[in-house]
Amino acid sequence: MNIKQFFDKHYKRLVTEGILKSAILGALVCFVINFIFAFLYWMFAIGSIWLGIGIGTVSGIAFGVALYFLRYNPTEKTVAGRIDRYGFEERMITMLELREDESFMADMQRRDARKSLDNAPAKIIRFNLSKTSLMLVSALILVSISLTVLGGLAKLGKIPYGKNIFGSDDGMFDVVYATDEGGIILGNANQSVSPGENTSAVLAIPSNGWIFVGWDDGGRSPQRYETEVEGDMIITAVFEKIDKNETDPEDESDFADDIPFGSSSSESGGGSSDNEGGDNPEEGGDGQGGGKWQDKNQFIDGATYYRDYLELYYQYAMEIFDSNGEIPPELIEFFETYFSGI
Repeated sequence: MNIKQFFDKHYKRLVTEGILKSAILGALVCFVINFIFAFLYWMFAIGSIWLGIGIGTVSGIAFGVALYFLRYNPTEKTVAGRIDRYGFEERMITMLELREDESFMADMQRRDARKSLDNAPAKIIRFNLSKTSLMLVSALILVSISLTVLGGLAKLGKIPYGKNIFGSDDGMFDVVYATDEGGIILGNANQSVSPGENTSAVLAIPSNGWIFVGWDDGGRSPQRYETEVEGDMIITAVFEKIDKNETDPEDESDFADDIPFGSSSSESGGGSSDNEGGDNPEEGGDGQGGGKWQDKNQFIDGATYYRDYLELYYQYAMEIFDSNGEIPPELIEFFETYFSGI
């Protein structure tokens, strides 16, 4: 007797059942992972919605396939055991054990088992699926999809993130532009913005004897602003001290020491180096650091004294900041050239 052919239709039902069970438990893993990622993204703006969907899908499929072949892939013995549960009193298991026995008694047992099975309903094996697993998967699907939609709407700025609803009264994000040493931040260094909104622009200005290197997040331009803010941020401007050994000994005097940034020479009262030399380049200075004319103090055209325009440009920059405007490239170039040249 061909046992495999005898059990064929019942074997197929158990294969279908195994696939369904594996798919349900694989979906359970998938939506648990997706739920975690979706919750973290909507509540705290951490991670990515698509990352959760991708990892959840791959993990669920891998778990389901592995589970089928390791646990739910039916064998002849599995099929025989399931059939015997429905009142066959171990006839099918006995038939498998005597499959190689050619005796008269073994043949009679096989005939009796086959006759009993032929008289049974065609779909004697009923699917055995866990109702708890089905309910749990259904609930996870609903919650995961809901959180994913909430995260997408929060990213678009249509609704606030969860932490702004449950953990903050104002629903605002704090963006801080900080410095260690060696420079200042022009503009509003401490800003509070709504989720998905942009910050106003700021400009990193190095102090005397320092140069701007960049921001700690990799940004290189001294001017910056953030777009579509999705969480609290602290960005630090990094400055580097200029090695005085590399400077020209004849140029050790620096007019920037005499006045605060943004103050005119007439208001500073800090020193008299400007008065020790004439305004005419040909008058020069005294060779001891005095005098207005020095090569490093000249503007791009080689003939305009920086300090004559420093306060004017500074006031202009502050007006732009106050109106949340964007600093023109020419003005940025002026500040960069000034501070890299002194």
